[in-house]
Amino acid sequence: MSDSIEVDLAIVGSGIAGLCAALAAWDAGCRSILVIESEGVVGGSSRLSGGILMGAGTRLQRAKGIEDSPDDMFHEYMAWNAWRLDAAVVRRFCDEAGRTVDWLQDLGVPFTGDLILGGDEPQPRCYPVAGSGQGVIDALHARCREREIDIALGKRVDHLLMENGRVVGVRVGDEEVRAGSVVITTGGFGANRERLAKHYPSAAATGDWAWYIGADGARGDAFEFAAQADAQITGHDRGLRLLHPNFWQMVEAYQPAWVVVVNADGRRFYDEAAPYGIVDDVHRWQGDRAFVMFDDAQLRFEGERAQYKDPVMGARIKTPNWTPEVVDPQVAAGAMYRADTIAELARAMGVPEANLVATVERYNQFCADGEDREFAKAAKFLQPIAVAPFYAALVKPATICLTSCGLRIDPDGRVLSNTGGVIPGLFAGGECTGGVLGDRYMGSGNSLGNSATMGRNAGLSAATSVARTGR
Repeated sequence: MSDSIEVDLAIVGSGIAGLCAALAAWDAGCRSILVIESEGVVGGSSRLSGGILMGAGTRLQRAKGIEDSPDDMFHEYMAWNAWRLDAAVVRRFCDEAGRTVDWLQDLGVPFTGDLILGGDEPQPRCYPVAGSGQGVIDALHARCREREIDIALGKRVDHLLMENGRVVGVRVGDEEVRAGSVVITTGGFGANRERLAKHYPSAAATGDWAWYIGADGARGDAFEFAAQADAQITGHDRGLRLLHPNFWQMVEAYQPAWVVVVNADGRRFYDEAAPYGIVDDVHRWQGDRAFVMFDDAQLRFEGERAQYKDPVMGARIKTPNWTPEVVDPQVAAGAMYRADTIAELARAMGVPEANLVATVERYNQFCADGEDREFAKAAKFLQPIAVAPFYAALVKPATICLTSCGLRIDPDGRVLSNTGGVIPGLFAGGECTGGVLGDRYMGSGNSLGNSATMGRNAGLSAATSVARTGR
Protein backbone atom coordinates (compact mmCIF):
# COMPACT_ATOMS: atom_id res chain seq x y z
CA MET A 1 0.00 0.00 0.00
CA SER A 2 1.22 3.51 -0.86
CA ASP A 3 0.53 6.61 1.25
CA SER A 4 -2.81 7.13 -0.52
CA ILE A 5 -4.74 4.94 -2.92
CA GLU A 6 -8.27 4.91 -4.30
CA VAL A 7 -10.51 1.87 -4.73
CA ASP A 8 -14.20 1.32 -5.27
CA LEU A 9 -14.52 -0.95 -2.26
CA ALA A 10 -12.40 -1.39 0.88
CA ILE A 11 -13.10 -4.44 3.07
CA VAL A 12 -11.63 -4.57 6.56
CA GLY A 13 -10.97 -8.18 7.58
CA SER A 14 -10.16 -11.34 5.61
CA GLY A 15 -12.20 -14.00 7.39
CA ILE A 16 -15.07 -15.76 5.66
CA ALA A 17 -17.24 -12.62 5.91
CA GLY A 18 -14.60 -10.43 4.27
CA LEU A 19 -13.77 -12.87 1.48
CA CYS A 20 -17.46 -13.48 0.75
CA ALA A 21 -18.03 -9.73 0.67
CA ALA A 22 -15.20 -9.33 -1.84
CA LEU A 23 -16.39 -12.15 -4.09
CA ALA A 24 -20.02 -11.00 -3.97
CA ALA A 25 -18.96 -7.46 -4.89
CA TRP A 26 -16.92 -8.87 -7.79
CA ASP A 27 -19.97 -10.84 -8.93
CA ALA A 28 -21.90 -7.54 -8.92
CA GLY A 29 -19.40 -5.96 -11.29
CA CYS A 30 -17.08 -4.21 -8.84
CA ARG A 31 -13.48 -4.68 -9.97
CA SER A 32 -11.49 -2.30 -7.77
CA ILE A 33 -11.53 -4.13 -4.42
CA LEU A 34 -9.03 -4.11 -1.57
CA VAL A 35 -9.26 -6.45 1.43
CA ILE A 36 -7.23 -5.17 4.39
CA GLU A 37 -6.16 -7.67 7.06
CA SER A 38 -4.46 -6.76 10.34
CA GLU A 39 -2.73 -10.11 10.76
CA GLY A 40 -0.06 -11.70 8.61
CA VAL A 41 -2.30 -14.51 7.37
CA VAL A 42 -5.62 -14.63 5.54
CA GLY A 43 -8.63 -16.09 7.33
CA GLY A 44 -9.09 -14.59 10.79
CA SER A 45 -10.90 -16.84 13.23
CA SER A 46 -12.76 -18.51 10.35
CA ARG A 47 -9.67 -20.53 9.44
CA LEU A 48 -9.62 -21.99 12.99
CA SER A 49 -13.30 -22.95 12.98
CA GLY A 50 -14.87 -26.35 12.52
CA GLY A 51 -15.90 -25.36 9.01
CA ILE A 52 -19.64 -26.01 9.30
CA LEU A 53 -22.26 -23.71 7.75
CA MET A 54 -26.00 -23.52 8.36
CA GLY A 55 -28.69 -22.89 5.73
CA ALA A 56 -32.14 -24.07 4.65
CA GLY A 57 -33.47 -25.09 1.25
CA THR A 58 -30.14 -26.03 -0.33
CA ARG A 59 -29.29 -28.28 -3.26
CA LEU A 60 -27.56 -30.62 -0.83
CA GLN A 61 -30.78 -31.02 1.14
CA ARG A 62 -32.91 -31.56 -1.94
CA ALA A 63 -30.48 -34.19 -3.24
CA LYS A 64 -31.11 -36.17 -0.06
CA GLY A 65 -34.87 -35.71 -0.16
CA ILE A 66 -34.92 -33.34 2.83
CA GLU A 67 -37.73 -30.80 2.81
CA ASP A 68 -36.69 -27.56 4.48
CA SER A 69 -37.26 -23.88 3.87
CA PRO A 70 -36.03 -20.43 4.93
CA ASP A 71 -39.47 -19.86 6.46
CA ASP A 72 -39.05 -22.86 8.76
CA MET A 73 -35.55 -21.79 9.71
CA PHE A 74 -36.70 -18.22 10.43
CA HIS A 75 -39.57 -19.20 12.71
CA GLU A 76 -37.48 -21.77 14.59
CA TYR A 77 -34.65 -19.26 14.91
CA MET A 78 -36.85 -16.50 16.29
CA ALA A 79 -38.75 -18.81 18.63
CA TRP A 80 -35.46 -20.23 19.93
CA ASN A 81 -34.41 -16.69 20.82
CA ALA A 82 -37.84 -15.51 22.07
CA TRP A 83 -37.89 -12.88 19.25
CA ARG A 84 -35.22 -10.84 21.05
CA LEU A 85 -33.41 -10.17 17.77
CA ASP A 86 -33.60 -7.77 14.82
CA ALA A 87 -36.24 -9.80 12.99
CA ALA A 88 -35.79 -8.18 9.57
CA VAL A 89 -32.05 -8.86 9.61
CA VAL A 90 -32.58 -12.45 10.77
CA ARG A 91 -35.16 -12.83 8.00
CA ARG A 92 -32.53 -11.81 5.45
CA PHE A 93 -30.03 -14.22 6.96
CA CYS A 94 -32.48 -17.13 6.86
CA ASP A 95 -33.62 -16.27 3.32
CA GLU A 96 -30.06 -16.13 1.99
CA ALA A 97 -28.17 -18.72 4.09
CA GLY A 98 -29.18 -21.69 1.91
CA ARG A 99 -28.46 -19.78 -1.29
CA THR A 100 -25.07 -18.85 0.14
CA VAL A 101 -24.24 -22.52 0.74
CA ASP A 102 -25.08 -23.21 -2.93
CA TRP A 103 -23.00 -20.21 -4.00
CA LEU A 104 -20.04 -21.36 -1.93
CA GLN A 105 -20.32 -24.81 -3.45
CA ASP A 106 -20.20 -23.22 -6.91
CA LEU A 107 -17.06 -21.35 -5.83
CA GLY A 108 -15.35 -24.62 -5.01
CA VAL A 109 -15.72 -24.75 -1.25
CA PRO A 110 -15.26 -28.51 -0.62
CA PHE A 111 -18.41 -29.52 1.24
CA THR A 112 -18.25 -33.16 2.28
CA GLY A 113 -21.81 -33.83 1.11
CA ASP A 114 -22.86 -34.79 4.63
CA LEU A 115 -25.75 -33.07 6.40
CA ILE A 116 -25.79 -32.90 10.19
CA LEU A 117 -28.02 -31.69 12.98
CA GLY A 118 -26.30 -28.69 14.52
CA GLY A 119 -28.70 -28.16 17.40
CA ASP A 120 -32.35 -28.96 18.01
CA GLU A 121 -33.69 -28.41 14.48
CA PRO A 122 -36.17 -31.02 13.14
CA GLN A 123 -34.11 -31.76 10.01
CA PRO A 124 -30.39 -31.45 9.25
CA ARG A 125 -29.42 -28.10 7.75
CA CYS A 126 -25.73 -27.91 8.62
CA TYR A 127 -22.95 -28.64 6.13
CA PRO A 128 -19.38 -29.68 7.04
CA VAL A 129 -16.47 -28.66 4.83
CA ALA A 130 -13.47 -30.88 4.11
CA GLY A 131 -10.47 -29.30 5.78
CA SER A 132 -12.69 -27.49 8.30
CA GLY A 133 -12.38 -23.71 8.45
CA GLN A 134 -9.06 -23.69 6.63
CA GLY A 135 -10.70 -25.58 3.78
CA VAL A 136 -13.27 -22.80 3.42
CA ILE A 137 -10.65 -20.04 3.52
CA ASP A 138 -8.32 -21.80 1.07
CA ALA A 139 -11.10 -22.12 -1.51
CA LEU A 140 -12.28 -18.52 -1.15
CA HIS A 141 -8.73 -17.14 -1.13
CA ALA A 142 -8.01 -19.02 -4.35
CA ARG A 143 -11.10 -17.49 -6.00
CA CYS A 144 -9.97 -14.02 -4.87
CA ARG A 145 -6.55 -14.57 -6.46
CA GLU A 146 -8.16 -15.71 -9.71
CA ARG A 147 -10.23 -12.51 -9.78
CA GLU A 148 -7.20 -10.37 -8.89
CA ILE A 149 -8.82 -9.10 -5.70
CA ASP A 150 -6.03 -7.49 -3.69
CA ILE A 151 -5.44 -8.51 -0.08
CA ALA A 152 -3.09 -6.40 2.06
CA LEU A 153 -1.76 -8.34 5.08
CA GLY A 154 -0.32 -6.94 8.30
CA LYS A 155 -2.23 -3.66 7.92
CA ARG A 156 -4.43 -2.79 10.88
CA VAL A 157 -7.02 -0.15 10.03
CA ASP A 158 -7.18 2.38 12.85
CA HIS A 159 -9.58 4.99 11.52
CA LEU A 160 -12.53 5.56 9.24
CA LEU A 161 -12.30 8.53 6.89
CA MET A 162 -15.42 10.67 7.18
CA GLU A 163 -16.61 13.59 5.03
CA ASN A 164 -19.95 15.31 5.59
CA GLY A 165 -21.25 12.33 7.55
CA ARG A 166 -20.24 9.80 4.89
CA VAL A 167 -17.54 7.14 5.20
CA VAL A 168 -15.14 7.68 2.31
CA GLY A 169 -12.33 5.30 3.21
CA VAL A 170 -10.02 4.07 5.94
CA ARG A 171 -6.64 4.92 7.40
CA VAL A 172 -3.81 2.58 8.32
CA GLY A 173 -1.29 4.67 10.24
CA ASP A 174 -0.19 7.35 7.79
CA GLU A 175 -1.66 5.51 4.80
CA GLU A 176 -5.09 6.38 3.44
CA VAL A 177 -7.39 4.24 1.33
CA ARG A 178 -10.13 6.28 -0.33
CA ALA A 179 -13.13 4.14 -1.20
CA GLY A 180 -16.63 4.45 -2.56
CA SER A 181 -17.84 2.12 0.20
CA VAL A 182 -16.29 0.41 3.21
CA VAL A 183 -17.34 -3.01 4.55
CA ILE A 184 -16.39 -3.94 8.13
CA THR A 185 -15.83 -7.68 8.65
CA THR A 186 -13.34 -7.60 11.53
CA GLY A 187 -14.82 -10.50 13.48
CA GLY A 188 -15.40 -10.66 17.20
CA PHE A 189 -13.59 -9.48 20.31
CA GLY A 190 -12.87 -12.69 22.20
CA ALA A 191 -9.13 -11.93 22.31
CA ASN A 192 -9.67 -8.58 24.07
CA ARG A 193 -10.19 -8.95 27.83
CA GLU A 194 -11.27 -5.34 28.32
CA ARG A 195 -13.95 -5.57 25.65
CA LEU A 196 -15.13 -8.90 27.02
CA ALA A 197 -15.61 -7.30 30.41
CA LYS A 198 -17.63 -4.46 28.87
CA HIS A 199 -19.62 -6.19 26.14
CA TYR A 200 -19.71 -9.88 27.20
CA PRO A 201 -19.49 -9.79 30.99
CA SER A 202 -20.86 -13.32 31.42
CA ALA A 203 -17.78 -14.66 29.64
CA ALA A 204 -15.39 -12.39 31.52
CA ALA A 205 -16.96 -13.38 34.85
CA THR A 206 -15.42 -16.86 34.71
CA GLY A 207 -12.09 -15.15 35.39
CA ASP A 208 -8.91 -17.17 34.91
CA TRP A 209 -10.93 -20.08 33.54
CA ALA A 210 -11.98 -18.07 30.48
CA TRP A 211 -10.12 -18.64 27.23
CA TYR A 212 -10.88 -17.84 23.62
CA ILE A 213 -10.60 -20.36 20.78
CA GLY A 214 -10.32 -17.84 17.93
CA ALA A 215 -7.56 -15.76 16.40
CA ASP A 216 -5.47 -13.19 18.23
CA GLY A 217 -6.69 -10.55 15.79
CA ALA A 218 -10.25 -10.75 17.19
CA ARG A 219 -9.80 -7.59 19.25
CA GLY A 220 -13.09 -5.86 18.51
CA ASP A 221 -11.79 -3.10 16.24
CA ALA A 222 -15.39 -2.55 15.08
CA PHE A 223 -16.12 -0.82 18.38
CA GLU A 224 -13.51 1.84 17.55
CA PHE A 225 -15.11 2.36 14.17
CA ALA A 226 -18.53 2.61 15.83
CA ALA A 227 -17.30 5.42 18.05
CA GLN A 228 -15.80 7.27 15.09
CA ALA A 229 -18.97 7.02 12.98
CA ASP A 230 -21.50 7.33 15.83
CA ALA A 231 -22.82 3.84 15.00
CA GLN A 232 -25.19 1.78 17.11
CA ILE A 233 -23.99 -1.24 19.09
CA THR A 234 -26.38 -4.10 19.85
CA GLY A 235 -26.23 -7.61 21.33
CA HIS A 236 -24.84 -6.89 24.79
CA ASP A 237 -23.67 -9.97 26.71
CA ARG A 238 -24.27 -12.41 23.88
CA GLY A 239 -21.98 -15.08 22.52
CA LEU A 240 -21.30 -18.77 22.96
CA ARG A 241 -19.48 -20.50 25.79
CA LEU A 242 -18.72 -24.20 26.21
CA LEU A 243 -18.17 -26.14 29.43
CA HIS A 244 -14.70 -27.13 30.51
CA PRO A 245 -13.05 -28.36 33.74
CA ASN A 246 -9.96 -26.12 33.45
CA PHE A 247 -7.54 -29.00 33.09
CA TRP A 248 -6.11 -27.38 29.98
CA GLN A 249 -7.31 -25.27 27.06
CA MET A 250 -9.11 -27.90 25.04
CA VAL A 251 -12.38 -27.53 23.12
CA GLU A 252 -15.11 -30.00 24.10
CA ALA A 253 -18.44 -29.10 22.51
CA TYR A 254 -20.32 -31.87 24.33
CA GLN A 255 -19.75 -33.51 27.66
CA PRO A 256 -20.16 -37.30 27.28
CA ALA A 257 -23.88 -38.03 27.61
CA TRP A 258 -23.30 -40.72 30.23
CA VAL A 259 -22.14 -38.20 32.86
CA VAL A 260 -24.43 -36.60 35.43
CA VAL A 261 -24.23 -32.84 35.93
CA VAL A 262 -25.37 -31.28 39.21
CA ASN A 263 -25.54 -27.73 40.54
CA ALA A 264 -24.25 -26.28 43.80
CA ASP A 265 -27.29 -27.79 45.55
CA GLY A 266 -26.32 -31.28 44.40
CA ARG A 267 -29.26 -31.57 42.00
CA ARG A 268 -29.50 -32.22 38.27
CA PHE A 269 -30.89 -29.32 36.24
CA TYR A 270 -31.01 -30.42 32.57
CA ASP A 271 -30.57 -33.25 30.09
CA GLU A 272 -26.82 -33.81 29.93
CA ALA A 273 -27.11 -34.73 26.22
CA ALA A 274 -28.70 -31.37 25.31
CA PRO A 275 -27.36 -29.31 22.39
CA TYR A 276 -24.46 -27.13 23.43
CA GLY A 277 -26.32 -23.97 22.42
CA ILE A 278 -28.75 -24.74 25.26
CA VAL A 279 -26.07 -25.76 27.75
CA ASP A 280 -24.56 -22.26 27.85
CA ASP A 281 -27.88 -20.70 28.84
CA VAL A 282 -28.95 -23.28 31.42
CA HIS A 283 -25.59 -23.05 33.17
CA ARG A 284 -25.88 -19.26 33.27
CA TRP A 285 -29.08 -19.71 35.28
CA GLN A 286 -27.14 -21.88 37.74
CA GLY A 287 -24.49 -19.23 38.37
CA ASP A 288 -22.04 -20.72 35.85
CA ARG A 289 -20.83 -23.30 38.34
CA ALA A 290 -21.64 -27.02 38.26
CA PHE A 291 -20.11 -30.47 38.67
CA VAL A 292 -19.65 -33.36 36.25
CA MET A 293 -20.05 -36.76 37.97
CA PHE A 294 -19.51 -40.42 36.97
CA ASP A 295 -18.37 -43.71 38.43
CA ASP A 296 -15.38 -45.95 37.86
CA ALA A 297 -17.33 -48.29 35.56
CA GLN A 298 -18.03 -45.46 33.15
CA LEU A 299 -14.49 -44.11 33.33
CA ARG A 300 -12.82 -47.44 32.61
CA PHE A 301 -15.34 -49.04 30.30
CA GLU A 302 -13.38 -50.25 27.26
CA GLY A 303 -16.21 -50.11 24.74
CA GLU A 304 -17.32 -47.20 22.65
CA ARG A 305 -19.89 -45.99 25.19
CA ALA A 306 -17.35 -44.67 27.67
CA GLN A 307 -15.17 -42.87 25.16
CA TYR A 308 -17.74 -41.47 22.77
CA LYS A 309 -21.08 -39.73 22.78
CA ASP A 310 -23.68 -40.04 20.04
CA PRO A 311 -24.21 -36.26 20.10
CA VAL A 312 -27.02 -34.19 18.70
CA MET A 313 -25.06 -33.33 15.57
CA GLY A 314 -24.81 -37.00 14.59
CA ALA A 315 -21.03 -37.50 14.64
CA ARG A 316 -19.02 -39.46 17.16
CA ILE A 317 -16.67 -37.25 19.12
CA LYS A 318 -13.94 -38.49 21.43
CA THR A 319 -13.96 -36.82 24.82
CA PRO A 320 -10.66 -35.02 25.56
CA ASN A 321 -11.27 -34.83 29.31
CA TRP A 322 -13.12 -37.81 30.76
CA THR A 323 -10.73 -40.72 30.18
CA PRO A 324 -8.48 -42.60 32.64
CA GLU A 325 -5.41 -41.06 31.01
CA VAL A 326 -6.68 -37.61 31.99
CA VAL A 327 -8.77 -38.21 35.09
CA ASP A 328 -6.27 -40.21 37.14
CA PRO A 329 -3.52 -37.53 36.95
CA GLN A 330 -6.08 -34.78 37.64
CA VAL A 331 -7.25 -36.60 40.77
CA ALA A 332 -3.64 -37.00 41.88
CA ALA A 333 -3.06 -33.30 41.30
CA GLY A 334 -6.10 -32.35 43.36
CA ALA A 335 -8.02 -30.94 40.38
CA MET A 336 -10.80 -33.56 40.68
CA TYR A 337 -12.67 -35.24 43.51
CA ARG A 338 -12.69 -39.01 44.12
CA ALA A 339 -14.42 -40.85 46.94
CA ASP A 340 -15.60 -44.33 47.87
CA THR A 341 -19.15 -43.20 48.65
CA ILE A 342 -21.49 -40.54 47.26
CA ALA A 343 -21.76 -38.98 50.73
CA GLU A 344 -17.98 -38.59 50.91
CA LEU A 345 -17.96 -37.17 47.38
CA ALA A 346 -20.62 -34.61 48.35
CA ARG A 347 -18.53 -33.43 51.28
CA ALA A 348 -15.49 -33.06 49.07
CA MET A 349 -17.49 -31.11 46.48
CA GLY A 350 -19.05 -28.88 49.11
CA VAL A 351 -22.65 -29.69 48.12
CA PRO A 352 -25.46 -30.84 50.47
CA GLU A 353 -24.83 -34.49 51.23
CA ALA A 354 -28.47 -35.56 51.50
CA ASN A 355 -29.32 -33.87 48.19
CA LEU A 356 -26.52 -35.52 46.23
CA VAL A 357 -27.22 -38.96 47.69
CA ALA A 358 -30.90 -38.62 46.78
CA THR A 359 -30.05 -37.32 43.29
CA VAL A 360 -27.84 -40.30 42.54
CA GLU A 361 -30.33 -42.80 43.95
CA ARG A 362 -33.12 -41.28 41.85
CA TYR A 363 -30.97 -41.21 38.72
CA ASN A 364 -29.90 -44.83 39.19
CA GLN A 365 -33.55 -45.83 39.38
CA PHE A 366 -34.17 -44.01 36.09
CA CYS A 367 -31.31 -46.03 34.60
CA ALA A 368 -32.82 -49.28 35.86
CA ASP A 369 -36.23 -48.32 34.47
CA GLY A 370 -34.82 -47.07 31.16
CA GLU A 371 -36.60 -43.72 31.50
CA ASP A 372 -35.38 -40.34 32.74
CA ARG A 373 -38.48 -38.93 34.46
CA GLU A 374 -36.82 -35.62 35.31
CA PHE A 375 -35.19 -34.30 32.13
CA ALA A 376 -36.05 -36.94 29.51
CA LYS A 377 -32.50 -37.85 28.60
CA ALA A 378 -32.54 -40.57 25.95
CA ALA A 379 -32.49 -44.06 27.44
CA LYS A 380 -29.39 -45.04 25.46
CA PHE A 381 -27.38 -42.52 27.51
CA LEU A 382 -28.63 -43.61 30.95
CA GLN A 383 -25.75 -45.24 32.81
CA PRO A 384 -25.87 -45.59 36.61
CA ILE A 385 -23.43 -44.13 39.08
CA ALA A 386 -22.98 -47.32 41.07
CA VAL A 387 -19.40 -48.63 41.04
CA ALA A 388 -16.89 -47.04 43.43
CA PRO A 389 -14.79 -45.01 43.38
CA PHE A 390 -16.89 -42.06 42.30
CA TYR A 391 -15.58 -38.94 40.57
CA ALA A 392 -16.57 -35.29 40.21
CA ALA A 393 -15.05 -32.17 38.70
CA LEU A 394 -16.04 -28.54 38.79
CA VAL A 395 -17.01 -27.22 35.34
CA LYS A 396 -17.82 -23.74 34.06
CA PRO A 397 -19.00 -22.41 30.68
CA ALA A 398 -15.67 -20.69 30.17
CA THR A 399 -14.51 -21.70 26.67
CA ILE A 400 -15.36 -18.60 24.61
CA CYS A 401 -16.25 -19.64 21.06
CA LEU A 402 -17.67 -16.43 19.65
CA THR A 403 -19.04 -13.03 20.55
CA SER A 404 -22.36 -11.68 19.29
CA CYS A 405 -22.28 -8.01 20.20
CA GLY A 406 -21.34 -5.44 17.59
CA LEU A 407 -22.45 -2.99 14.92
CA ARG A 408 -26.16 -2.77 14.30
CA ILE A 409 -27.07 -3.24 10.63
CA ASP A 410 -30.19 -3.20 8.50
CA PRO A 411 -31.15 -6.13 6.22
CA ASP A 412 -28.87 -4.76 3.47
CA GLY A 413 -25.85 -4.75 5.77
CA ARG A 414 -25.84 -0.95 6.10
CA VAL A 415 -24.54 0.22 9.48
CA LEU A 416 -27.03 2.25 11.51
CA SER A 417 -26.22 5.41 13.43
CA ASN A 418 -27.21 6.11 17.02
CA THR A 419 -30.04 8.27 15.74
CA GLY A 420 -31.38 5.35 13.69
CA GLY A 421 -30.39 6.41 10.20
CA VAL A 422 -28.08 4.69 7.75
CA ILE A 423 -24.42 5.79 7.80
CA PRO A 424 -23.65 6.44 4.12
CA GLY A 425 -20.79 4.40 2.71
CA LEU A 426 -20.51 2.02 5.68
CA PHE A 427 -21.53 -1.66 5.60
CA ALA A 428 -20.81 -4.64 7.87
CA GLY A 429 -21.33 -8.38 8.14
CA GLY A 430 -20.40 -11.35 10.28
CA GLU A 431 -19.28 -11.59 13.87
CA CYS A 432 -18.52 -7.86 14.14
CA THR A 433 -22.28 -7.19 14.00
CA GLY A 434 -24.99 -7.70 16.60
CA GLY A 435 -28.66 -8.54 16.34
CA VAL A 436 -28.29 -11.70 14.23
CA LEU A 437 -27.06 -14.19 16.83
CA GLY A 438 -29.10 -14.20 20.02
CA ASP A 439 -29.02 -15.41 23.60
CA ARG A 440 -29.19 -19.03 22.42
CA TYR A 441 -26.90 -20.38 19.76
CA MET A 442 -28.82 -22.30 17.09
CA GLY A 443 -26.07 -24.87 16.67
CA SER A 444 -23.09 -25.83 14.56
CA GLY A 445 -22.78 -23.55 11.55
CA ASN A 446 -24.82 -20.66 12.97
CA SER A 447 -21.81 -18.35 13.33
CA LEU A 448 -19.94 -19.31 10.16
CA GLY A 449 -23.20 -19.34 8.21
CA ASN A 450 -24.01 -15.86 9.50
CA SER A 451 -20.55 -14.58 8.58
CA ALA A 452 -20.63 -16.03 5.06
CA THR A 453 -24.21 -15.01 4.35
CA MET A 454 -24.20 -11.53 5.82
CA GLY A 455 -20.67 -10.85 4.55
CA ARG A 456 -21.88 -11.73 1.06
CA ASN A 457 -24.97 -9.60 1.65
CA ALA A 458 -22.88 -6.58 2.72
CA GLY A 459 -20.49 -6.95 -0.21
CA LEU A 460 -23.35 -7.02 -2.71
CA SER A 461 -25.03 -4.00 -1.10
CA ALA A 462 -21.79 -2.05 -1.00
CA ALA A 463 -21.04 -2.78 -4.65
CA THR A 464 -24.58 -1.76 -5.62
CA SER A 465 -24.14 1.50 -3.71
CA VAL A 466 -20.87 2.23 -5.51
CA ALA A 467 -22.45 1.54 -8.88
CA ARG A 468 -25.48 3.72 -8.09
CA THR A 469 -23.64 6.73 -6.64
CA GLY A 470 -20.42 6.48 -8.62
CA ARG A 471 -18.52 6.46 -5.33
